[in-house]
Formats: sequence, structure tokens, C-alpha cells
Amino acid sequence: MRSTLLYIVTLLGYMFFLSSCAGLNVKLDTPEKSSVRGNRVMVFPFYDPFYKGHQVQGVGEPFATVFTNKLLAAGNSAELPKSREFSSLNMVDVEKACRYAADNGYAMLITGIITEWIDGATNWSGTVDVAAITVKVYLSNTCELSGSASGRQNGRWFTFVNAPTTRFFEPLSKEIVEVLLK
Repeated sequence: MRSTLLYIVTLLGYMFFLSSCAGLNVKLDTPEKSSVRGNRVMVFPFYDPFYKGHQVQGVGEPFATVFTNKLLAAGNSAELPKSREFSSLNMVDVEKACRYAADNGYAMLITGIITEWIDGATNWSGTVDVAAITVKVYLSNTCELSGSASGRQNGRWFTFVNAPTTRFFEPLSKEIVEVLLK
């Protein structure tokens, strides 16, 4: 009886520990010289991440889309470029992006790099999902860096369902937008 109770308490404690190993951290890296709030902002596709030496394609554009939607939801005017010249497969040329944003009437632009991407959690795999991003805000008319922020979110050591790392797009975007709008 006593050993069964000890076993159950230990098992419950272990499960609680494992289920609580998720986290979301966001910070302002460079204080903003000019606020994003109230400005028209162009968000360029975020640079696709690399994992084990290979580029994980198709992550940066949907991440930038969610980020843009979070800016819009916060009451800011934001849009992705219509030109296919800008892609998540390549780092954004900031000079070209500034010209493009300024020519289209945007006061600011945001570029992003997905700095960490591990899409490994499946049912009971023991691999933690991780997504991390750094965004930079530029004034489009001068191409001056106005500020930057970064965020990182990791999942749990296990998951009961197949939940891809793309589930981090929403919370990471929301938290970084909030930091930029403060």
C-alpha cells in the first residue's frame, strides 16, 4: 500500500514536471528610437531557419504573415510586400527593402530572422520544439535601425498530440508586437 502510494505520487510529480517545461521569453534588444505605433509598417518575409545545416524552407513567410496580422490586430497599419523580389529563402537586402518601403509610402519596415527552429515533438518523442526569432525595425527613408526585439519559445518534453512548431507563430508574434508597441 505504502509503495503504491509512493509510486503514484512520484509518477504525478514527474508528469507535472514534464508538462511544465514550456517557456516563452521576449525582450527588446535595442531600444526604439522611433515607435512603431501609429506608423505604416511593411513586414518583409522572415529568413527561413536552418536546422542541422539545412535550410527549413517555408517557415519565414507564414511567420511574417502572422506577425503582420498581430500588428494589424493591435491597430497598426502593416502589410507584406507585394513584390516576389523578397523571399524567405534569402536574407532581406535592407537597402533594397528601405527603398521599396519608402517608395510605397511606408514609414518603417521590419525584417526578421528565425534564429532557432527545432520541429521535433511528436507523441512521446522526448524532443523539445523550439522557435526563436529576432526582428529589426528600420526607418524606411533613412534606413536607420530604429530598434530590435527577439523572442524564444520552447515546448514541452513530450506532447500528447502531434503539434508542429508552427504553433509558436501566434504567441511569439503577439509578444514581440507588444514589446515593439510599448
